[in-house]
Amino acid sequence: MEITFIFRKRNTTFFSIEKVFGLINNELSGRANIKSIELPFSSKGILHICLNLLYLLRFKKGLFHITGDVHYAVLALPQNTTVLTIHDLVFLESHSGIKKYFLTWLYLKLPVSRAKYITTISEKSKKEITLNAKCDPDKIIVIPDPVDASIKFEEKPFNEIAPRFLFVGSKPNKNLERTIQAIAGLDLQLRIIGKLNSTQEELLQLHGINFSSDHAISNEQLIQEYIDCDAILFPSTYEGFGLPVIEGFKSGRPVIASNIAPMNDISAGAALLVDPNSVDSIREGVISVMTDEKLRAEMVAKGFEVITNYDSQKIASSYLALWNNIVSDNR
Repeated sequence: MEITFIFRKRNTTFFSIEKVFGLINNELSGRANIKSIELPFSSKGILHICLNLLYLLRFKKGLFHITGDVHYAVLALPQNTTVLTIHDLVFLESHSGIKKYFLTWLYLKLPVSRAKYITTISEKSKKEITLNAKCDPDKIIVIPDPVDASIKFEEKPFNEIAPRFLFVGSKPNKNLERTIQAIAGLDLQLRIIGKLNSTQEELLQLHGINFSSDHAISNEQLIQEYIDCDAILFPSTYEGFGLPVIEGFKSGRPVIASNIAPMNDISAGAALLVDPNSVDSIREGVISVMTDEKLRAEMVAKGFEVITNYDSQKIASSYLALWNNIVSDNR
């Protein structure tokens, strides 16, 4: 089988989509011939979007899989042999008015109506796509994100004096501002992976947070961040999946996550769940992980059980089965 992945223009700040489908590609080596196309332009502005669509018009035959973000790419590809992955609808949460209306049509309604199948990474995202695109739910197939097999557990004594909490992301939905308020005055280190804006930096300084940050790091560097930390702090207000939750489980670290879908589903009782809209709830969760050794051990043990649901080989096989069905339908 030959399949062509369509990727957005590479961005050194965001690479989760490339990481997920890179894992799938590796698992299917020998079972599928996977090619990759990276769009020549970012999607900033209608001109770049149109240029990307013109670029894709040359591809008339074959099986295509748009890996995410550039949903509009399906408009230039064969309708009966194109799969679109929609990871989440956070772009609709971030806009309003005419811009939201335009994005809904360009990134959701038109692509969903044209693609042969839609895949998404959680039941929560499926419900949101069905509701906002007003489409047949049978057209949408849930295939969760895989956990990176290269993430390994390395035993590390928990730092009782000033534990290192890993915080992944700095966009508004990652909830950094509220987290800063929640941990003010606590003896801990906050390690942030994400580009900070001036407001976030000022807030960190104002509350006297012991922090360090980095961004545009490689996957290997991110894996090392999991090894170096004592716990994961991920109280996001919106996610399509929540990859740092299962990556935290794989690394054998206790995870604090939001008590909202899909994090409360994918964590399956292994994470300490907090209300992401409550400073007090986040603070209580952090204190519990800092002070309760038994709780930490129980969370880590449950996490190792949960990650078996996100085995990359199993998830890659789900994609392969979908592509085979499309090939059979077009014979």
